[in-house]
Amino acid sequence: MSQRYSWTTYLKHAFNNWYNYISIGLIIGLALIFKQEGLLYLGAAAEIVYLYMCVSNPRYLRYVDSLIGEERELDIEPLREHLWPLIEDSLRQRFTKLAELANKFEGETISTLQKKDPFYQENRRKVAVLLANYLKIAFAVTRYQAYLADVDPEEIQLDIERLEEEILDASERVQQVKKKNIEVLTKRLEKLKKASANCTYLSAQMETIEDTMKLVVDQAITLSDPKGTGMQIDNLLLNLQETELVAAEMESFDELEQGLTDEVFHLPEKE
Repeated sequence: MSQRYSWTTYLKHAFNNWYNYISIGLIIGLALIFKQEGLLYLGAAAEIVYLYMCVSNPRYLRYVDSLIGEERELDIEPLREHLWPLIEDSLRQRFTKLAELANKFEGETISTLQKKDPFYQENRRKVAVLLANYLKIAFAVTRYQAYLADVDPEEIQLDIERLEEEILDASERVQQVKKKNIEVLTKRLEKLKKASANCTYLSAQMETIEDTMKLVVDQAITLSDPKGTGMQIDNLLLNLQETELVAAEMESFDELEQGLTDEVFHLPEKE
């Protein structure tokens, strides 16, 4: 079975657990009590066999992979550090408030017993997923807003209307040029409208995440219906799958970045 991580990673997980610590402590304790050095050698040999069996067991490797995956899913700090300089200030402030709200999910008001609840642990993971989605959407919204700020749709529409009027009295050769410009400007206008719609949609989804997070934290603190809370988050995460496609569209839709650099033929001045 191919390993996702280095063998030292699995070795550390096998060694660093309380059951192993207890076993090692027991062997050392017995060796000291009975003053038998041989017990230490026996314990060392048993430890080597135990570690070897762990790192060579595919089932154990999958178990460690799942643990590391959960840890990484809960840790959104690398993503935040990467996207933070690229997100608009007001959206940063909104994320900061949302993160502070999510921190209450780990606060002193949550009992140790509650934190061991499988539904609570799963909801905690889902909250981290929501925060990560919020960051990605905030980044996409920032890019859309920057694009929209550089383009005036009314000016484009006026240019289209002007060219349509000028075509009526132009020669055939000039008509071809003006038609090409109308085509380019129309394409720009369509991209602009789509970008505006996408930005509005993503902004609405950010508000939905904020509202859902408030509800999740309230229910966690009041110990009410953790299973129902998980279902509410699941429904939102399902909707966010479409949101991810819309957000990613800003990456793949190169025209949005090049919207003002499309080739436009020289327009002869109207006499």
